[in-house]
Amino acid sequence: MDFLKEVIWGNTLETWLMGAAVALATGTVLWAFVPRLIRRARTLARSTGTYVDDAVVAAARGTRGFFFVAAGLFAGSRYVDLPRRIDAVFTDVLASAILIQVGMWLSGGYQSLLTHIRDDRYPDDAAVATSFNLIRLLGVGVIWFLIFVLVLQAWGVNVTALITGLGIGGIAIALAVQNILADLFASLSIIFDKPFLVGDFLTIDDYAGTVEEIGLKTTKLRSVSGEQLVMSNSDLLRSRIRNYGRMDERRGHFTFGIVYETDPDVVTQIPGWVEEIVEGQEMARFDRCHFKSLGQWALEFETVYYMTVPDYKVFMKVQEEVNVALMRKLADARVEFAYPTQLHYERRLDTPEPQVETVR
Repeated sequence: MDFLKEVIWGNTLETWLMGAAVALATGTVLWAFVPRLIRRARTLARSTGTYVDDAVVAAARGTRGFFFVAAGLFAGSRYVDLPRRIDAVFTDVLASAILIQVGMWLSGGYQSLLTHIRDDRYPDDAAVATSFNLIRLLGVGVIWFLIFVLVLQAWGVNVTALITGLGIGGIAIALAVQNILADLFASLSIIFDKPFLVGDFLTIDDYAGTVEEIGLKTTKLRSVSGEQLVMSNSDLLRSRIRNYGRMDERRGHFTFGIVYETDPDVVTQIPGWVEEIVEGQEMARFDRCHFKSLGQWALEFETVYYMTVPDYKVFMKVQEEVNVALMRKLADARVEFAYPTQLHYERRLDTPEPQVETVR
């Protein structure tokens, strides 16, 4: 078998065959066992409560056939001595293939992680889905840009000038679209910090409405009078927002006045009557009722109670029932509600002034 000793490109035929066998064996073993390991890891990941392992499995599922070929060629090339120029090109090709595969792993794992976070925390929010798609696009773009730069560097390209140019261009673009970027990052802040959600009722300065949509640049509200309010996300975050959708309880507060002619003994009983009326409502919790002040034309009472449900319609229904019950109770006790009145005292000018005798 002397032909095995024949030298081809600086290596004997036996060496070439050995390298080819190692390359073929390495690629075949990886192709046969890696998919099985990934399937088993996927089954195990489904039985856990975290989604980090799911992201790892998703990254591994991004393994492509050319990676097995590249790994086999790399293993086989260790057995042969290639000419310097051919070895350099061969090494650059293998490095590029491995870097591309790394990019696929990172991209697959990153997208899987974002998808699991979105499905776990924001399952039915269309605005969140839109923003997550943008975050996914930006993240994947950054990953492949880095892979592209590393591939160029592997081929000996000077990437310093490229990165510098892209940095300057990026700054110029950022300055040109800074308002758009401000709204974009504000939308991300709204999504992750969640100061309000779709369906919440907000008051913002002089505006009030229900949140209909949280977009990438604007948030849309439906006002109480029916028209749609469109506000930029950056303006929203700079405003003072009252979110009535986060109320656990709603505070009810009302005052009423009765006439000055009311018997003081009756006055002392009125807070107890109010408490009895409020406690009689199914979803109301009484807090206090006090004879507040001697007003200009009425004896004034102040009442505070809490609704155990925040719904405004339910609150108004209970307030209506409290008002009617209070009217009936005061009517039964012959107590009158006060209304603005004035008393005028007159004295005739032709009437002599009373004489006051001084005793010394």
